[in-house]
Parts: sequence; C-alpha cells; structure tokens
Amino acid sequence: MKNALQVLRASIVDLWEHLVLVMACSLTWLALVVLIIPGPPATVALFEMAERLARREPLLEWRDYLRAVRARFGLGWRWAAIVTPVVAILLIDILAMPRIFSPTVAAPAQWFFIVTLALWLVVNWYALALLFQQKELSLRLALRNGAVLLLQHPLFTFVLTAVTALLLWLGVILVLVNLLFGPMLVALIGTHAVLDRLALMRATQQAGSD
Repeated sequence: MKNALQVLRASIVDLWEHLVLVMACSLTWLALVVLIIPGPPATVALFEMAERLARREPLLEWRDYLRAVRARFGLGWRWAAIVTPVVAILLIDILAMPRIFSPTVAAPAQWFFIVTLALWLVVNWYALALLFQQKELSLRLALRNGAVLLLQHPLFTFVLTAVTALLLWLGVILVLVNLLFGPMLVALIGTHAVLDRLALMRATQQAGSD
C-alpha cells in the first residue's frame, strides 16, 4: 500500500513539474487516437515520454513526443496487432454471454471474461512501461515481464490499479481535467510502478548476494 502511494506521488510530482508538456502530450495523444492510424504509435510514444520524464531528462519538448510517435510507428502497430484481437475477443464474449446462456451461467462467465480483460490490460500497462527499461525493444519480452510483474506483486498492482481507476473516474466528472492530464498520468503511473518494482528486485538480489 505504501509503495503504491509513493508511486502515485512520484507520478503526480512529475505531472505537476511538467504541466504544459503533459497537457500537450495528452491532447495530442487524444487527437491521434481519434485518427486511428497513428493511435498505437502515439500510445507507445506516450510511455516513452513518461520514461524520459521519470528519469528527469532535461529540456524535453512537445516536439520530442511527435518525434517519438514517428519513430515508434512500426512498434506501435506490432503492439496493436497483439493487444487488439485479445481485447476484441474478450469484449465479444462479455457481450455474447447473456444471449447464449441462461442468467445463472452467463453472469459468472461474464465476470470471468471481465477479470481476464482487466488483467490483460494491466499486463499491457506494465509491458509498455517495461519496454523502455529493456536493452532491446522486444514486445514479447515486455509482455512476458509484465505478466510476471503482475503475478509477483498482485496486492501492489490491485491497489495501484484501483487508485488509478478512481482518479480516472473522478476525471470523468471533470471531463476537461481528464482530457488534459489523464493519458499522461496513466503512462507516468505505469512507468513509476515498473521503476519501483525493478528497484525492489535489484535490492532483493543484492541483499541475497551479500
């Protein structure tokens, strides 16, 4: 719980210290997602910018985000080719259950697919942040490590996901706030969560070797 709150605090500090850049990147991401074709690379680039903000890279500008979108175009669509079919299948299953089965069967089946979808989205949340902590930009490795991170730290992940979802829900009430800060905040929280867990892993390994 404490570590999850520290991650949230670090993310909000980064957001506050780079307020204009965060707003510019978030609004640009929303515009590019509406255009569909640049949506996946815009999402990957958002996490790249979050990683650069988290490690305090100086003199970052909005143009750096646009360069990242162009540079990650192929990578973004390779990621979309993996994540989109799974999301689509799970959504179809969730919607189809009540039409195929009786309520007693459909309700637990729907919850199974809803939980599976949530877990898949969290794995991808971690994976996009892990992508820029790896020596190579391997989506397969990032997704594998994202799943491992989720399995190794379920309570940390649950608290972090719940609080992030709450922040986004509050943002729905204040629509403008969500539009200006929501996308980049999600990327920053994911990035700081990965950095926190990697630091913990390194500290544990070092303690074990002493």
